[in-house]
Amino acid sequence: LMVDNEQIMESLQSFSEDSKGLVHSFSGKDQLNSILDEIGVGTFHWKLMVICGCGWLADNGWVQTISLIVPAIQKEFGIEDWELGFLGSALFLGMAAGSHVWGRLSDKIGRRLAFNATLAIAGCMGIIASFSVNYYMLIIFYFLLGTGVGGNLPVDGAMFAEFTPKQARGKLMVLLSVFWSVGGFFVSLFAWVLIPRYGCDSKDDCHASSNLGWRFVVGGFGAVNLLSLLFRTGLPETPAFLCSKGEISRARDVLRRIAQSNAISPSHRVYRKIDGLVVDRPELLVGDHDSHIGCSELFVGRYMKATTYLLWGIWFFSTYGFTGFNLFLTKLFEYKNIHAGSLYRDALVYSAAGVPGSLLGAYLVDTQLGRIWTMVMSTAITVVCLLFFLLVSNEAQIIAISCLVNISSMVMFAAYYTYTPEVYRTAVRGRGVGIASGLSRVAGVLAPLVNSGLLALGSGIFFPMIVNTAAMGIATVCMSLLPIKTKGRTLE
Repeated sequence: LMVDNEQIMESLQSFSEDSKGLVHSFSGKDQLNSILDEIGVGTFHWKLMVICGCGWLADNGWVQTISLIVPAIQKEFGIEDWELGFLGSALFLGMAAGSHVWGRLSDKIGRRLAFNATLAIAGCMGIIASFSVNYYMLIIFYFLLGTGVGGNLPVDGAMFAEFTPKQARGKLMVLLSVFWSVGGFFVSLFAWVLIPRYGCDSKDDCHASSNLGWRFVVGGFGAVNLLSLLFRTGLPETPAFLCSKGEISRARDVLRRIAQSNAISPSHRVYRKIDGLVVDRPELLVGDHDSHIGCSELFVGRYMKATTYLLWGIWFFSTYGFTGFNLFLTKLFEYKNIHAGSLYRDALVYSAAGVPGSLLGAYLVDTQLGRIWTMVMSTAITVVCLLFFLLVSNEAQIIAISCLVNISSMVMFAAYYTYTPEVYRTAVRGRGVGIASGLSRVAGVLAPLVNSGLLALGSGIFFPMIVNTAAMGIATVCMSLLPIKTKGRTLE
């Protein structure tokens, strides 16, 4: 059921302690949204997109490294198929912890500090991981880098959303998700160039000195993460967070900076609006001021309660289904008898397909389909493609179906990465997105373990693919039941 007026009034009533608090709090946020709308999109936002995009690039890039380095580390460390799931599970376990911790911290200490720390941790741990002397050392450092990577989506997404005017927010946030796809392509390009050239041909006499390709990929991507921090220096805290902490003067300074960066004339009326920005009761917006009811605010009212539970199901099951396919991509190709010489080229083609998928999502979320039905249709297409993957046999068909899975999945992710921050208000946005993202990491922990266990049964890819498809099917049902539409709504 798609409801509008009733659900919005119910949600607004739950955002304050009394009617007076509601009026004052809404007035301040209404002013802030009006100012951001009048400033519009300009140079500041395009720079911000690149800066935030580096975090999203890292998120998918690190996940993709696992699928790409598996053949190389199997040869060097002599691990069996049933052990492969440990590495992916370690990464997603770290991501689950990082997502929860950094989502909550960003509501307390601010978006900016968490924004920088998450990428720094990922970069440092990635470089150290490239020097691993055995499989279990690699597992440990992938867990540690996961604690940093896990904070990227909730923190970077919340930060970008709070700087963006509502008219363009949907498209800009989905365009931001293009960097998530670019991360996979970037790492796949690294692997295609480096692993075949600097890797072992077989398990026989495969040592670290003759198998440096995968180390170059992991260490190089860690270095890219650290270099990305240079773009983040000087980025201010978000006006919404500053207002929630009562720092109205600093919020005005940030808004003036955005306007100046967007080349708005000093005589423009928006500067008078900025000078007049007032939030009478900022304590109502502070995420940790009412810490005893912090998480309960995600469940106030039947529509918000239903939305939160459904989003948990969406993030969990869609991540399980996609991770079960994506993380084992090279193994699935091997089971489909794709020659080792074509493995990294085909993986590169698969990763490249995700970029137009994100762009398509950017278009569809602001059409008549909106956020919700874009999710539903794209996820349903993914379900069909996963089933067809079991049926196709030649290499061209396998790559074509795999690319369709990636395209439709990117549309899906683009839609609900846009929807989730929009549905929560500022004080709990980081927490709401962080918990949902954390659940997706839990799914990421389970999917590699279950899939590697099913592969070890010797029944081929049939059972893993059926489980992955069923998970995507459940996610599709959850999406179709979402009651709150967010297209065109302000970030309240």
